[in-house]
Amino acid sequence: MTPLLVYGEPDERNKLVAVPDTCVALREGRNCYADVIINWQQPEIGNYCLRDATSKHIMQCWLKQQAGQFNYAFDSVETIAFELINSDNGKIIATTQVQLQWVYQNRQKKRRWRLF
Repeated sequence: MTPLLVYGEPDERNKLVAVPDTCVALREGRNCYADVIINWQQPEIGNYCLRDATSKHIMQCWLKQQAGQFNYAFDSVETIAFELINSDNGKIIATTQVQLQWVYQNRQKKRRWRLF
C-alpha cells in the first residue's frame, strides 16, 4: 500500500536535488559561479531527461535508469530551475533550482551632475 500524500507535500519518491542549491555572488548583478551536482532518483526504471526549466534545453538523458547524476557548471546572474522529465511522454516528474544570493546589494543612488 502506498502512503497517502498530503496536498502541498512533495512526493519523496520523485527526487531531484541540486547541491549546492544556492550560489553566492559578491555583488548584485554579477555572475555567480559554482560547481553544482544534480542528483535524481525515481521509484521505477525508465527513460528520463534533465532540462533547463526556462529554455527547455535538454542537458542530459538516461535510458533504462532509476537514478542519475549530472555535474553542472553554474554561471549565471539569476536563479536557474531544472526539470526531470519522462522522455517517453514529456511529463515533468520533479523540479529543483539553484538560487542566487548576493553578499552586497546595489543600493547606490544615481548621482546627478550639477553645474554651478
